[in-house]
Amino acid sequence: MKFRICIAVTGLAIFIAASNCAGNESMTENERYIKEAREKIGAFETETEAERLNEASRALENVVLEQEYDARIRNRLRSECLTLWLEMVAILDRRLDSEFNPEDLPNKLVQPPLNSDGTLYPPGADPALIDDPKARAEYEKAVAANNAKINNYRLQTHLKRLNDQIPQRAAEFIENSYTESADDQKELKAAIDAKIENPARKADLMKLLTTQKP
Repeated sequence: MKFRICIAVTGLAIFIAASNCAGNESMTENERYIKEAREKIGAFETETEAERLNEASRALENVVLEQEYDARIRNRLRSECLTLWLEMVAILDRRLDSEFNPEDLPNKLVQPPLNSDGTLYPPGADPALIDDPKARAEYEKAVAANNAKINNYRLQTHLKRLNDQIPQRAAEFIENSYTESADDQKELKAAIDAKIENPARKADLMKLLTTQKP
């Protein structure tokens, strides 16, 4: 009896594995690129690593809707692509710091305070070397603040570069993928309204609607 149960469980595991493999194989190339883009956007939200957004945009640029012969599938994938492009634009709007000053460079390392015996350790020295507890705590606080500034400087610099690229790519996708038909324009307007909160950005994207063009 145990032998039979073992065979049955093993058979079930093989069936599940085969089903998963079949599901992956059934995905089209476009669907895989869209899935990758969605995962990269999710990774950015978790890691706050700007390169994930760059990777997501490259994945979306690999989507070729013309390869989809079924109009319903093509329209569904187009809608998913539009949502992801707009989601990235919205992320840039939320994460870009309008007060960021690229001239305000963070220090590479923080200079520790003078020890009570007159010893001055080099910048970046281990806080444990500082003998005065109060001075050590202030030094640790200064190191943490500088590290946060370094990370933010890197993030804002990268996001600024992406802001020069991703919105333009999103606009190109819209212009190349959406027609002047009422249904297309309705879908496009609804997506922009739903995803974009920044008024200036929304106004720019709304200019892509044929109803807004002279």
